Amino acid sequence: MDELPIGRLSNAIAPNPTTARFQTIVAPQVETLHWGFSIQYSTLYLASRFTGGPPKEEPLNQLLPLVEFSFDSPRGQNTAATVNPGFAYVAVTWQIAVQAIVPLNREGGSGTGFRAQLLFFLDDLLPSLFGKPLLSDQPNRSLIAWH
Repeated sequence: MDELPIGRLSNAIAPNPTTARFQTIVAPQVETLHWGFSIQYSTLYLASRFTGGPPKEEPLNQLLPLVEFSFDSPRGQNTAATVNPGFAYVAVTWQIAVQAIVPLNREGGSGTGFRAQLLFFLDDLLPSLFGKPLLSDQPNRSLIAWH
């Protein structure tokens, strides 16, 4: 278990493995800016039956090759940089993605890693529970972008 912050100072609670008790420690407080960007391409446009409408039945329609560039910039320290090439498959109610994590500099790491994620779109899985506004029955027409 990692340390748990206490209040606004840099104190934290951490387990002591020799005494099996929690103790207060001083944790380093570093402000970090996490930033990045990605390049993605929808393979739907490669399908011969692309008509400009909703996706068709071929599996190529929802596969997205992507490259993500991720940066962590702690204040007063060097920026850690990684490039993360991978693929995402987007279905109607879920998405699965796999990426390699390749460091671009020493702060980004010393070896290649791997990341996989599975996302569920709750508003599509349970539309009666999540597919409606929280505070009103009808959305305000002025807040709809395509109106």
